[in-house]
Amino acid sequence: MTALDDYCLVLPARKGSKGIPYKNRKLIDYTLSILPEKISKQVVIATDDEYLIEKYSYYRIFKRSKQVSSDKASTKSLFLEMYDHIDFNNIIMLYLTYPERTYKDILLAVQFYEKQKAKSMLCSKKINSSPYLMMYKNGIKGSQVIEHNLHRRQDYPECFEISHFISIFNKNEIVDLNNNMYNKDTIFYPIENTIDVDISTDLEMFNEKNKDNS
Repeated sequence: MTALDDYCLVLPARKGSKGIPYKNRKLIDYTLSILPEKISKQVVIATDDEYLIEKYSYYRIFKRSKQVSSDKASTKSLFLEMYDHIDFNNIIMLYLTYPERTYKDILLAVQFYEKQKAKSMLCSKKINSSPYLMMYKNGIKGSQVIEHNLHRRQDYPECFEISHFISIFNKNEIVDLNNNMYNKDTIFYPIENTIDVDISTDLEMFNEKNKDNS
């Protein structure tokens, strides 16, 4: 299986959260628990939360500035601020909102990334409804999200939804990525649908699923 010797694993963990108060405090242990001891010194918790800084001081901590800790700050702005503090060539970004993720998932994603000789990679997942069927709302009227004159579903191009389940990029590629951490050369690693905890009902769903499997 792929080694992670040249990878830094960054866990973004803002203190603020509108969906679930102190969401990252509730979720961080799910991600840390899957990471083996042997790579602990490659793990960086990027946070502005003093509680996390104190509790998880065993790991490397990057204290985020106020500018990159607001809900309006982009992920790219965080990594630009971190740039000089990252001493690995590649970065694996692990949002804490994916508690179902496993260490094997990470290794397989890295294997895919290396096989494709990529410089940036996000995940892709299937969508339930094609954007070719979607409309912008304009009162009781609407206009096509994607303008087209196709009438058969089988003629719609295949589309997918971007996921940050596991994101990988070369450190030197950061400057060329957009605020959502991709560009025209980014590759996409296909994954199955997984719980993304952003609101309290997501967390309840995960806890219920976990209870059923225990």
